[in-house]
Amino acid sequence: MLEVIEVNGTPGSQLSTPRSGKSPSPSPTSPGSLRKQRGSQHGGSSTSLASTKVCSSMDENDGPGEGEAAEEGFQIPATITERYKVGRTIGDGNFAVVKECVERSTAREYALKIIKKSKCRGKEHMIQNEVSILRRVKHPNIVLLIEEMDVPTELYLVMELVKGGDLFDAITSTNKYTERDASGMLYNLASAVKYLHSLNIVHRDIKPENLLVYEHQDGSKSLKLGDFGLATIVDGPLYTVCGTPTYVAPEIIAETGYGLKVDIWAAGVITYILLCGFPPFRGSGDDQEVLFDQILMGQVDFPSPYWDNVSDSAKELITMMLLVDVQPRFSAVQVLEHPWVNDDGLPESEHQLSVAGKIKKHFNTGPKPNSTAAGVSVLATTALDKERQVFRRRRHADVRSRYKAQPAPPELNSESEDYSPSSSETVRSPNSPF
Repeated sequence: MLEVIEVNGTPGSQLSTPRSGKSPSPSPTSPGSLRKQRGSQHGGSSTSLASTKVCSSMDENDGPGEGEAAEEGFQIPATITERYKVGRTIGDGNFAVVKECVERSTAREYALKIIKKSKCRGKEHMIQNEVSILRRVKHPNIVLLIEEMDVPTELYLVMELVKGGDLFDAITSTNKYTERDASGMLYNLASAVKYLHSLNIVHRDIKPENLLVYEHQDGSKSLKLGDFGLATIVDGPLYTVCGTPTYVAPEIIAETGYGLKVDIWAAGVITYILLCGFPPFRGSGDDQEVLFDQILMGQVDFPSPYWDNVSDSAKELITMMLLVDVQPRFSAVQVLEHPWVNDDGLPESEHQLSVAGKIKKHFNTGPKPNSTAAGVSVLATTALDKERQVFRRRRHADVRSRYKAQPAPPELNSESEDYSPSSSETVRSPNSPF
């Protein structure tokens, strides 16, 4: 029996218009309303384009895709096909298939993620945790779950489809890239993190692959955070050692307990990369222990000549985001309040040539089949794919004494941010389409 589950406060059984990143009324999701439309290493995630088959987009003449679905071992319920025109497979992961779909009444494009339950036996709780978090979140800088449909053999998730590539694609493909553009990218990311943390949700896998570029109709762009396979509610110190090594926080490695601010550390690493093209902490070859030891030490350098033309304000902010001591490390609110993020008078010095070249050298930014590939790869990933991102590390007695477990919040934050179309959230006009 088909079960249509309420998502973001809207009963799916009512088959109401999906909540999407576009809104006809002024809101943080409207083009032109986002602040500046701000808007392993890169190739070291558990699921990359190498392990996720990404196919070309749906053509108008492709047909609804029901026959292809039958060949893949499942029959898409009529409840879905009556509302959506389901296209061919555009992504095929270890535990999920992604199909392009178009809402018949509005012609809006979405992605239909199909999780086959037979592949999840004994680990259903991992999928349930991921989906339970997706149900709760609604923010213009987060890839949204539009609708959820549950049948005995599959779970169907109608997801927002983001077609503009990922964060590194935005930098390496543009003709102009400045410090102001990097600031806009951080604004988008910090806005998403602030919202998640207001709900006591920690993402735990913030990295460039999971930051997708949404292209607005006016030509401006913004970032959307996806892949909630490692996300969880923080109601006390967490101890699972997980994440992507380049972006993992020292308190995770030290195994002394951690909380929300591991996301700030990851955002700090990304900001550093945005301004120079290489990460602040680097191991030698495949020696993960060397990388972890560097992270535990937390020594952040800004070597010449790569940082000579970067503002002191940017360096100060990065330093505060990459503090080994958790308590004084900036929160998402403090990041958004920092002058480097708030000030429209940032330097317009050109960084694109030097940064793009180093990103290509230090990260896996090889050619993708199309601009939709990055978004499809993120959608094809599930919580089950994240098991290989849970790693064990021997504890170093000489460094563990530096860390204190981050205390759990005394109570859940009941003042979460409102991002409905009537929200009074003040968002500045766009300045940089990066």
